[in-house]
Amino acid sequence: MSEVISVKNLTYTYGGNTPFVNDAISDITFSIESGEIIGIIGHTGSGKSTLVQHLNGLIKATSGEVLYRGKNIWENPKKIKDIRFKIGLVFQYPEYQLFEETVFKDIAYGPSNMGLSGDELNKRVFEICSLLDIPNEYIEKSPFDLSGGEKRRVAIAGVMAMQPDVLVLDEPVAGLDPKGRADVIKMINAYRNTYNATVIIISHNMEDMALLADRLLVMNNGKAVCFDKTEKVFSNADTLKSIGLNVPIVTSVLLKLKEKNPNIRADIFTVDKAVEYLLGIKAEGDKNA
Repeated sequence: MSEVISVKNLTYTYGGNTPFVNDAISDITFSIESGEIIGIIGHTGSGKSTLVQHLNGLIKATSGEVLYRGKNIWENPKKIKDIRFKIGLVFQYPEYQLFEETVFKDIAYGPSNMGLSGDELNKRVFEICSLLDIPNEYIEKSPFDLSGGEKRRVAIAGVMAMQPDVLVLDEPVAGLDPKGRADVIKMINAYRNTYNATVIIISHNMEDMALLADRLLVMNNGKAVCFDKTEKVFSNADTLKSIGLNVPIVTSVLLKLKEKNPNIRADIFTVDKAVEYLLGIKAEGDKNA
């Protein structure tokens, strides 16, 4: 794998030269490899959203730099728009940004800004709709006639239709019911697998992070306090709880069991793996009975 994004000593200060000066993020450094899914977790106000808005130049750092494939994204400020096509950002509740008359026009908006038109534009829209299971009969509908979950899918599809190399999503399942959450997670996996894209996700949902993320960046008070493989981060439950975060529910259950039996593993974060593990223990116990 090759390095796709590198963040070096990134700091962003609000209210400079005033009595209200404050570092929203401070001296953050990390690198992301091509094709990874990275989760960013932290309590509200820890700087997660501010950080990801630096990745495609929506915010310019007070100090430090962001490199995309080895080049500073601000190397040529006149070309920052090109960076935003390569690093696509989906804001929280993106359905509130729908504005076109039809689903087709909303999904086509980003690609058309890239210069696509005619057959090429049509192909791009229908390709992403097919990948994301957006029915053809929705194409000429008003996006405002769709359900909340369907609107979310269309809004995310509009960013995916630009085929960014890096897809950044800020709380993509916030406020959705279980089916809506499952649909969005399916979309993210489908996009990553089809285009070998790198995906960065902000989330408060530790179960989703356990399912999706290869590595987790943990933030607290504007600083990156940990960046490691998901299983290693979740194995430090006490550290996470000390900064107001939780581990997946299944991990909490295993940690309780471990208090009674030190041999119980607690480095398991999904229900399927926990069931498999506990059934294995039961079968071993039955065999030795």
